[in-house]
Amino acid sequence: MQPSELSDLVRAPCKTCGAQLKFSAEKQKLSCDYCGNTEAIAFTKSKLHENPLSFRVENRQLPNAPTEEKRLFTCQNCGAKTTVNYDAPTITCAFCNSKNVNPDAQKTRLIEPAGLLPFRISKEQALERFRHWVGDSWLAPSDLKAGAMLDNLHGIYIPFWTFDAQAHSDYSGEAGFYYYVPVQVRDANGKVVTQQQQRVRWEYRSGSHQAFYDDMLEMASRNLSQQESQVQEASRYNLEEVVDYDPRILLGWEAEVYSIDLEESARKAEEQIRSREESACASQMGGDTQRNLTVDTTLTDQTFKHILLPLWICMYLYNGKQYRFLVNGQTGQIAGERPKSAWKIALVILAFILLVVFFYWLGKR
Repeated sequence: MQPSELSDLVRAPCKTCGAQLKFSAEKQKLSCDYCGNTEAIAFTKSKLHENPLSFRVENRQLPNAPTEEKRLFTCQNCGAKTTVNYDAPTITCAFCNSKNVNPDAQKTRLIEPAGLLPFRISKEQALERFRHWVGDSWLAPSDLKAGAMLDNLHGIYIPFWTFDAQAHSDYSGEAGFYYYVPVQVRDANGKVVTQQQQRVRWEYRSGSHQAFYDDMLEMASRNLSQQESQVQEASRYNLEEVVDYDPRILLGWEAEVYSIDLEESARKAEEQIRSREESACASQMGGDTQRNLTVDTTLTDQTFKHILLPLWICMYLYNGKQYRFLVNGQTGQIAGERPKSAWKIALVILAFILLVVFFYWLGKR
């Protein structure tokens, strides 16, 4: 990268030695790697406004959304787009581990983050959590903890959308209630016996349900979409700690640019709300069973925010195979892939078979 290409990057020179400061997850301050000087940074919450979801997509633009101009760095291997707020001559891609990153940065207008969660888990803390987690499974190979070789550990801010909506649902359907009647039947020996047979009494029911959905979280990274279940497991963030977006908090870290846009994420959040409303209406309608349930849901007061959440992304090698794990950069929650021991799985299956045989033998006595 040429000096001219860095002209719009965030500058925070150390007052002691003049070096560029970086945000420290452990100290929760701007910190100098060279002289150790720290500078406090204010975490405010005055700009965390909700934006009305009354946008119209016009030529791939969102004219009603707050935007900012960002310089994007594109990985030539996997296409991931990130912003880097410091002078890094070589950038390792957090998603594919490639160092073949395009140094040419293109300026693009993007929807501006309203807030972010600062990293609280440092690299050393993330490593310690990995060491505990990687050997904490009985089904994993016994030598996994010793044999797992970290390939790379990358702290990066992942883009998310949050959605709010007021939902009102009208529902109707039939609630079924079980009851039993005595019926005489012949058993296998031809003898007449009395059995209790189940019947259903159906009742038509209707009503309404309403709820406010606050901060429905939708990941905006297509690069992590194949690991979405792991991301969801590791994304149990305390969103009450989100602070105003301040680019100085990103110093020393990278931030992925959203690749799942607002319109697509809003549709996904709306589908989740409608699904939850259907479940809530079904629960409210009652009965032992149900049929012909119809739910008509109207959403109002729909708003959104764009936020950045901290995540450690890592790959490790075991027996020549690559596995990925994620560490929540706020709470330390970990999720990922672990190999399983074939002989331990076989032992579990054998124990289950022996247990079934034992109970069968008991039943025959």
